[in-house]
Amino acid sequence: MSNVEKLMNCFSTVFPDLSQAEILRADTASVIAWDSLATVTLIAVVEEEFGVAIAPEDFEFMTSFESARGWIESKTSISHGAQS
Repeated sequence: MSNVEKLMNCFSTVFPDLSQAEILRADTASVIAWDSLATVTLIAVVEEEFGVAIAPEDFEFMTSFESARGWIESKTSISHGAQS
């Protein structure tokens, strides 16, 4: 399973009412259900799924699907070489 698929599963867990297309464009401004509790839940789900720890200074990257994807790609490519 690719990182994008895994991240989509994380978003689907936290935001089950979103379609795949909506997940791909999701951000805190466009998803009404995305509040502070949803952010904390998403961070926990992403940490569990990817086996990473997200430091408080990196929480800003959990404000959209695209920024979360970029953060995950940067962390997994550092820890696993150029693999995605």
